[in-house]
Amino acid sequence: MANIGKRIQEEIDIITGSHFITVSQLARELDVSEMTVRRDLRGLADENKVKLVYGGVVSTSVGTNQNGYTLTKEQDKNTEQKLAIVKQAIQLLEPNDVIFLDSGTTVQLFAELIPQDYANTIICPSLNTIKVLVQLPHCTVIIPGGVYSPKPAVFYDSDSTMALRKYRASKAFIGTTGFDLNLGLTCGYVEDAPLKQAMIESSKDRILLTDSAKFGQVSACLFGNITEFSMVITDAGIPDEYAQHIRNAGVQLILV
Repeated sequence: MANIGKRIQEEIDIITGSHFITVSQLARELDVSEMTVRRDLRGLADENKVKLVYGGVVSTSVGTNQNGYTLTKEQDKNTEQKLAIVKQAIQLLEPNDVIFLDSGTTVQLFAELIPQDYANTIICPSLNTIKVLVQLPHCTVIIPGGVYSPKPAVFYDSDSTMALRKYRASKAFIGTTGFDLNLGLTCGYVEDAPLKQAMIESSKDRILLTDSAKFGQVSACLFGNITEFSMVITDAGIPDEYAQHIRNAGVQLILV
């Protein structure tokens, strides 16, 4: 019984330390079967200690976890839409890709669903996503370095941006906190904007990953316009005027 109690507490700690984790990832972390993990999670969900979602599990805790990730209500909402978006985006990964991964919750979910046998080069300035990527045994992970900024959880300074511009990628997966028809794509932190711009400028294909709740929203810092992207992947809740705007811009729109 003591071992079971210790395992369950470890599960809670791991889940709290992640924005999202799949059953298979959790089973690997604990070195137990997926059946055991599923049984434990059902009990934890009944006690409202975790929340089972499509594809995995998230914590019900609110606050700052051990990774420095703030589990606010805003960050945890629309999880199922985000998961559907990143499951679609994962299908874009190809052999010999070099990819940029941005910061933000949706892009972090994307990283968490990259298959364990994936073997390519990934460039990323986001601490939370880096912690996921270094668990991929066959990937080369490049971190641009710089001063760590805790609010957006990215490594940032002028050297970081210059380092990103020196690399070239076949694909960049970028998130946003707001997209307004007149004011463009925005993010909440000034440190994030030049990093996003550098990745967009240095990639062949630029893929925007955003749930439909971001349409019509405006955050503090402009980082780009929709015409700079090759593709937008979002959910079916996108307003018609935004869908038409994206298509008129010659950008491929994929709805999940």
